[in-house]
Amino acid sequence: MAFISKKSPEQQAQATAEKERKRQEAEEKQQAERLERERQTFLTTPVGQARECFERGDLVYQCSIDVMSQQAIIVAMVGSATAQRTADAVVVLNAVCREGWELVNGSFVFVEQGQQSRDKFMSSGQNVAIKGETVGYYLFKRCEANRRES
Repeated sequence: MAFISKKSPEQQAQATAEKERKRQEAEEKQQAERLERERQTFLTTPVGQARECFERGDLVYQCSIDVMSQQAIIVAMVGSATAQRTADAVVVLNAVCREGWELVNGSFVFVEQGQQSRDKFMSSGQNVAIKGETVGYYLFKRCEANRRES
């Protein structure tokens, strides 16, 4: 004869409470891990690095931002062209300033990553398309007055 034990209402309530506690702990752990991943991702951005430099007590901070990317396009018997993608760095620069920095200088460099060329169709010469990106280099100096708490 099989013996089936049935939990008392107190035992059922205790088991339910234990399940809920474990579920809540797991949810809190997932939330903490997600927040840590987001924090680590933030620290890889120019704004995150600016915050770390400020907290470390640095007097200057330099960062680079890709402001334009250009892809080479060669179409046989037609010619060459480039496709461009631009990014506005103003949002990032303002965010860095709010971390306690003042923009001192900015300069831009085109970094060539390659080129494609083909002979022109039924004429002399070459069709050339350049691939690369324009990078903005920005230098900031520490400015306590710009610091905003986030």
